[in-house]
Amino acid sequence: MNPGKLNTRIQIKQMAKTSDGFGGWTSSVSNYIAIWAKFDEISGIRETTDGQRQTRTEVELICRSNTVNFIKDNIGGQEWFFEIEGNAKDYRINEIYESDYKNHSKIKATKIE
Repeated sequence: MNPGKLNTRIQIKQMAKTSDGFGGWTSSVSNYIAIWAKFDEISGIRETTDGQRQTRTEVELICRSNTVNFIKDNIGGQEWFFEIEGNAKDYRINEIYESDYKNHSKIKATKIE
């Protein structure tokens, strides 16, 4: 991977649940790390669910492996998101694949509008 193709600034976020003291939970989002990545939109589907139209966009990030190791280890128990710098939309991280080829990782995510 050519380092010049890692041209999109990504802010990775984590959703955390904390007790509200009354037997319920409060969700909050905290910024985890900012990375450089190559961003590609892979596919998009427009569907109607329960009378609402949704656009679901599948995206892919390619980034250096050492930047996402912690997320890869904790993706099952917590919710992880990312936001592209300059864009207010959140993308939910679904899967992370590691590649031995030039130490890069591939992140697959979904944006639902």
